Amino acid sequence: MTFILRWPSILVLLAVALLSIIGAAAAGAALANVSTPITADVQSSAAVAGADQKTWLDVGLWAAAGLFFIIAAVRLMRRTQGFWTWLIGFAAYGGRWAWSQQQVEGGVLGTVQGIDVNTFREPAALAADTGSPESQVAILGIILIVGLLVFIIDAADRAHWDKQGA
Repeated sequence: MTFILRWPSILVLLAVALLSIIGAAAAGAALANVSTPITADVQSSAAVAGADQKTWLDVGLWAAAGLFFIIAAVRLMRRTQGFWTWLIGFAAYGGRWAWSQQQVEGGVLGTVQGIDVNTFREPAALAADTGSPESQVAILGIILIVGLLVFIIDAADRAHWDKQGA
């Protein structure tokens, strides 16, 4: 049964890791004033996602989140405990989001209070504007749901290994 939960979770973790690493690379290239043909496209898409308010701290947190999400995906593939690496990756990703919200007037609390709940009824609008707080909160929600699935999968794997006497 965990197969049904395991592979979609792995795929979402790999997708989020890829997006985090691309965001880190784009923000790092922009901070270092490096311009290549591929980074111009990536930088423009990452700027929409919030990389235009970049610091080296953002680059480090994005890279850390991507790294730990990849490690969590590999640990899920190997049927070892991946929840704690997912948790560190989520802390880095959520920390980067919270840090970027501190640069906006009102901070995290003002951003969360300003979210329009009716926006979540239109997924196409959320996907079109990835820089909006609503879509960023939706991404954090998706990562949290995957974390819950990772926790369930880890519990099932632990029960299997305990039954085997390992």
